Amino acid sequence: MRRIDQLILRAKEAAAPGLEPGVALIGREGDSWTAVVHLHDRRPGRPSALRRAARATPEGAEAYVRAVAAEYPNSRDLPVIIDDLG
Repeated sequence: MRRIDQLILRAKEAAAPGLEPGVALIGREGDSWTAVVHLHDRRPGRPSALRRAARATPEGAEAYVRAVAAEYPNSRDLPVIIDDLG
């Protein structure tokens, strides 16, 4: 029975989704716009990752966020919401 439990745990780990975006922020730093995308794998206690890039325009930063979202698809089919908080 213990062997079966170990196999079930391994199967669950293998089936778990990879990194996916959780939050993305775009902010102005000097003359450029910086996009930061927080990636996680939805497993408690696991480290997350940040993808960061500086672009000349806010549209370029938005395009970067969309590219990262396309590279790391969201497993729950959640939308990407873009809003100007300023």
